[in-house]
Amino acid sequence: MTDRLYNFEVKALGDTTGRRQAFAKFRQSMLGIGDIGRVNADAEASYLEGGSPIGGFVDGELQGVVNGYPSSVSLPGGGRVSHLAVTHVGVSPTHARRGIARKLLSEQLRQAQAQGFVVAGLRASDARIYGRYGYGIASWSVRQDVDLVNGGRLPFERRPDIRQVDALESFPLFRWIAEKAPTPRAATLERWDAWWAIQTFRTSQAATPHHAVVIGAEGSERGYLRYHVQPSENWFTSSQRTVVVDDVVAHDDDAWRGLMGYILAQDIVHRVVLASRPVDDVLPLVVDNPRAIQVTDLRDESWIRPLDLEAFLNGRTFGRDARIVFKVADPIISTNTGTWIVSGEGATRSQETPELELSLQALTELAFGAQSASSLAASGRIKGNRHIVDRLDEAFGGCGLKPHSGISF
Repeated sequence: MTDRLYNFEVKALGDTTGRRQAFAKFRQSMLGIGDIGRVNADAEASYLEGGSPIGGFVDGELQGVVNGYPSSVSLPGGGRVSHLAVTHVGVSPTHARRGIARKLLSEQLRQAQAQGFVVAGLRASDARIYGRYGYGIASWSVRQDVDLVNGGRLPFERRPDIRQVDALESFPLFRWIAEKAPTPRAATLERWDAWWAIQTFRTSQAATPHHAVVIGAEGSERGYLRYHVQPSENWFTSSQRTVVVDDVVAHDDDAWRGLMGYILAQDIVHRVVLASRPVDDVLPLVVDNPRAIQVTDLRDESWIRPLDLEAFLNGRTFGRDARIVFKVADPIISTNTGTWIVSGEGATRSQETPELELSLQALTELAFGAQSASSLAASGRIKGNRHIVDRLDEAFGGCGLKPHSGISF
């Protein structure tokens, strides 16, 4: 495709050289991203392998990039749909605000839809950008700072099923555990090869020690927790020895309590930081002193955009007696535009008169359970009478736990 105004052309950068070129352009645009290839060329190759970058060329020079990795994401009710993990979005500082990112992101969505992806998802560097492309906030996260000195511990329980493992050598085990998780929250992602590759690289290059534990008998592990020591001028004499939890996966409530009990029982530690937790996390309910947990930094986490609206909606369950008809307009993927009916039997196109119109963003937030129809109506993002709003909540409600992914990419 070309644009005479810019002499603009979009090209796939799918070979090894193209992937490295795309990643270099992304690093140039973001400024704060290190050059992995200078440290370990094999690690960079593993990280970039499997990506599908596309580049925007102006007068033959690469000036913008966007990348994506194949994955899947869970929906309320336990279903999964294919998910393109969008990342490495960047434009040369010399060519910013000239529409290059808009063209690349729109083209990427069209290509992903043609390739059969049901949704695209990303982590936003700026929360003001991606709504215009149809992305909605599918999950939120909070930070928890746990003061162990002031009662931020669980009642002591010696757990013979917890064992320490090597934080670097055990990544194959961590991946096996993550892939076996039976009932993930909505918005949980299947972690792709490149995601595991960059976690391994970061752990190998860390400036402070990394540690890990697993729970469950060997061969039947039900969870793991990875954490690292926060840098300190003098760890041994510090009165604020802190560890940061990098990743936690638990197959059930007992595994989660066991892992939390372990990390919060470290006598040498004064404070534990959990940087990304669900907004409805129950940790304050189980520690000795709930005031010992400071919950801060509410952040938009998963931004997700439907590509195949019918497959997306039918990937989740709806209220048994629900029935509501709504209209959707999609300026980028025209096949999503139209009138839809959602009921206990699923979602399908309809010829009926719509009762209201829903934006893609609002529909995503409803479908993942990130927001209720009542909240969206109160904010003015849904227009409808009380009866219609209640029926939307009946259709999309009952999600149980709030959506949460817990990882960045």
